[in-house]
Amino acid sequence: MDFSFTDEQHAIAGLAKQIFTDQCTLERLKTIETSSERYDTALWAACAKAGLLGASLPESAGGTGGGLLEICLILEQQGRRVAPLPLVASVVSAAMPLARFGSAAQQERFLPGFLDGTELLSAALTELGADSRKPSAIAKADGHGWRLTGVKVGVPVATRAAVVLVPARTSDGQLGVFLVDPSAPGIQLAEQAPTNWEPQARFELRQVAVGPEALLGSLPQGEAILNWIIDRTTVALCAIASGACQEALRITAEYASNRKQFGKPIGSFQAVGQRLADAYIDSEAVRLTMWQAASRLADGIPSLKEVAVAKFWAAEGGSRVGHAALHVHGGIGIDIDYPIHRYFLWIKQIENTLGAATPQLVRLGALLAA
Repeated sequence: MDFSFTDEQHAIAGLAKQIFTDQCTLERLKTIETSSERYDTALWAACAKAGLLGASLPESAGGTGGGLLEICLILEQQGRRVAPLPLVASVVSAAMPLARFGSAAQQERFLPGFLDGTELLSAALTELGADSRKPSAIAKADGHGWRLTGVKVGVPVATRAAVVLVPARTSDGQLGVFLVDPSAPGIQLAEQAPTNWEPQARFELRQVAVGPEALLGSLPQGEAILNWIIDRTTVALCAIASGACQEALRITAEYASNRKQFGKPIGSFQAVGQRLADAYIDSEAVRLTMWQAASRLADGIPSLKEVAVAKFWAAEGGSRVGHAALHVHGGIGIDIDYPIHRYFLWIKQIENTLGAATPQLVRLGALLAA
């Protein structure tokens, strides 16, 4: 079997690398981190203009016919530059499900603005104390529509999104994914400050009325749709972690080659060399398990175990890479004028999003036992 990327996929990765490298400079990152937006609007517009936002959408939805592999290639490059963009939330958690399960009216309403870069999309996948695949938010039937009640946390760009995908469970135990306007009556938004400074919000729904046109797909499809979204969102996070680990290790290896102690580069010391060798193994494990899961999902092959394994390595292995990068740098590693701390913060944020290492092992154990 040929596991290599196509020429078109190499071109997408190269284009993403060029755009992120040219525009996501250290000075630009510092500016964005102190801005009110907390994501790079100019870089977002550049990605839209270059067609990167539609690289994973089918042509019927206005995209270029790619899929999960294409967006993972872009996200790896995002991770290498720790580029402050809501790509996972807007592309993977929202636009791709809309393109796959949305009605013609839903796609016509939300995808054109997303593709031209004028609108953001998001999804509310996390609740405190609840499995993301088993939301506690309630959708109570109300005439032909529903009233939604519940609290979601860590919702990316919720205060700026045109729509947020909200999973909720009905009184008869079915699960639906609803398209919710974050400015609708009954929604309370409170900005949150995560580890990596991404714009997020606490998203509380108080009897929020939505019509039948707000349902993505159908209620019988709801659980499968939510699992589809979470699987791909999880792998997308692993793709960012892969890029961040690779670049953090590159920066650290360069530092260890140039930083001298006792007249020798610190990278020549056995303890440092072993630490970096272990970090390289972890980084490769993050990368390879991510691509295994992404490839299987892209081919429509059952991938529950592979997704759990990929997220375990992104959490456990990624954390070790992040810590190694900081420790080898010594005191400069915690200097916020130096870039390495951002990779650590992003890796830690990804570790704790949609389940850290232990929940993945619990899920993997249950799958194996079954």
